[in-house]
Amino acid sequence: MRKLMWSRSIAIMAVLLIFASCSTKKKVAKVKSDPVEILTIDKEDSKTEIAQKFLLSNLEFTTFSGKAKSKISIGKSSQDATVNIRIEKDKKIWISITALLGIEVGRVLITPDSVQILNKFQGEYTGKPFSYLYQYASEDLTFANVQDLLLANFSTNLLNANNFEVDQKSIPMQLKGQKNELTYRYVVNQQNKLDSFSLEQVAKGQKLEANYAGYSNNGGMLFPMALELLISGGDTAISANFNYSRVSFNEALEMPFTISNKYKVIH
Repeated sequence: MRKLMWSRSIAIMAVLLIFASCSTKKKVAKVKSDPVEILTIDKEDSKTEIAQKFLLSNLEFTTFSGKAKSKISIGKSSQDATVNIRIEKDKKIWISITALLGIEVGRVLITPDSVQILNKFQGEYTGKPFSYLYQYASEDLTFANVQDLLLANFSTNLLNANNFEVDQKSIPMQLKGQKNELTYRYVVNQQNKLDSFSLEQVAKGQKLEANYAGYSNNGGMLFPMALELLISGGDTAISANFNYSRVSFNEALEMPFTISNKYKVIH
């Protein structure tokens, strides 16, 4: 049963993070907190102007590294783990999942072209093209969307279409729109950062929701130290909570992903 839970946890973790963080040398508390510029949203702003201000509020970085305690729940079963995420902007997302005893049970490597899952707990390897994810989401899902989800950024491909509505009267502000088959909603706080983000494909009955909290000033960049991911679809209910202990930006990273001959290839 435990083996099955870990196997499912690795696969679900990959899907959660796809829909949608490595030990580092810096702790957030010790990072110099430079001022954060917050662009004011005016009632007279057009939708295009509002979208541009939100996009300008995104994190500007070359690399990201984070370590978080996580609890993954699938139905009534749950599993604790430590999750390490490394991101090279627009190129790679590397994820390592470690059990409570310090045993690494899986790795995930996502690129704009591929998704690779290394299930170390069961000695299995799965390699698929990025289009493999379309069975969980629509073809409008991009690598950039996954990256934005993990970093609480607004997605350019959603906001540049201008097919959204902004409710400035609500507190916090809400932005709702649709991109082909995907319906999305941003809930934005007074710092122009995300309190929550939801993505839904009604035709498939699937919904993803991300909730962000505990924003910390990391060298002039506001980053949420707490992330909750929820996925529902059919009879499936999955949740994952991430509480970061360390994050850093713009440092040199390694993303080891070696597939030995002992791994069974899962097609």
